[in-house]
Amino acid sequence: IKMFFIWFCLASSVEGMSHKIERSFKLIFWGAELGVLKVKAEISDDKYSISTIGSGKSIINFFSRFRISSGAVGEVTANGNLIPTQSITRWNAKGKSNETRLSYINGKLIDFDSSSELKKPYHIKNPIGIENTVDTVSFVLWLLLERSEAQLCTDKLIILDGFRMSELVFANKRTENGSIVCIGNFNRIAGFKKLEKTGKPLKFKIIYSQEQKNRFEISIVEIETIFGKILVR
Repeated sequence: IKMFFIWFCLASSVEGMSHKIERSFKLIFWGAELGVLKVKAEISDDKYSISTIGSGKSIINFFSRFRISSGAVGEVTANGNLIPTQSITRWNAKGKSNETRLSYINGKLIDFDSSSELKKPYHIKNPIGIENTVDTVSFVLWLLLERSEAQLCTDKLIILDGFRMSELVFANKRTENGSIVCIGNFNRIAGFKKLEKTGKPLKFKIIYSQEQKNRFEISIVEIETIFGKILVR
């Protein structure tokens, strides 16, 4: 309740909305549907707000249900980059709740709070002051932005959840059955276990479908993990 109250206050200050996004995705692992992600976002010329609700069953314990609620607000630059202002995420699983909150000024992280049991020894000790990153909630919006064909598979993005920092890098672009396929890696930068950081990066594939003339939007994301392929459809 506290998280949604804070997010509502932030989102209500975003005026002049000109574009709305409302999407729903299924999370599939080894052919089984494990969860659903629902996203609502609004974008104006220079501001954005997004809320997400994810629910399903844990990959580790198939019968353990979870729910993730999150929200973020920020600014959109002239070239379409997202500059977060605040991001909040809450996890509910096995009767327990955990929360993280990130606050920014001019693209610099100025405050990070989290539930104590989420912190691990290998996480980033102090992320305050890190600049030019996006939080994981704003990253969802970044994925959902419509793009022209020339804009696809070109960006490089640094993602910070407060504990870990990763870099999204595209490596290849091809056309399949009228869709554009972007292939790349998630490179682990900081906050990971030693074996994870020195191991192979996570490979991903993003498939964009053409919705109108020279405008494409995301339809499928595939992520290769050590346990198998995760499909977001």
